[in-house]
Amino acid sequence: MKHQDIKKLVSPYLDGMLDDKQTEQVENHLSDCRECQREFGELNQLEEVLNQMTLKKPSKDIWEDYWSSVYNRLERKTGWIALSIGLIILIGIGAYPAIKNLFLDPETPLFLKIGILIFGAGGIIVFVSILREQLFFRKRERYKEVEK
Repeated sequence: MKHQDIKKLVSPYLDGMLDDKQTEQVENHLSDCRECQREFGELNQLEEVLNQMTLKKPSKDIWEDYWSSVYNRLERKTGWIALSIGLIILIGIGAYPAIKNLFLDPETPLFLKIGILIFGAGGIIVFVSILREQLFFRKRERYKEVEK
């Protein structure tokens, strides 16, 4: 077996995951190759350090704060979505009479009607988006008190 092939087997050898034939090949190679001996030693030290490590368990307060934060963000996003959809519906209802007259007019071409409808829907969505963005960023403005 080639040197590079044996190098790939050093870590599985350390974990005891090789069959008898591979184990014998790696052990024979390790007895002769200084580079692989060094790598094996480093991996062995790393495994010892990792086995001694323990994960710190977060306190109950940290978990409560975390979940509270998650719920608050979900509620806020859901609220903004509902507010945006509601505003779009209200603006659409307010524009309904004009849209109705436009679509009932037999003189207006169909492409013009569709174009105006898409343009109006896009305008409403952009308006709501900009309004929401301005309200959101106004609360988080870092330079409110800086004179311009």
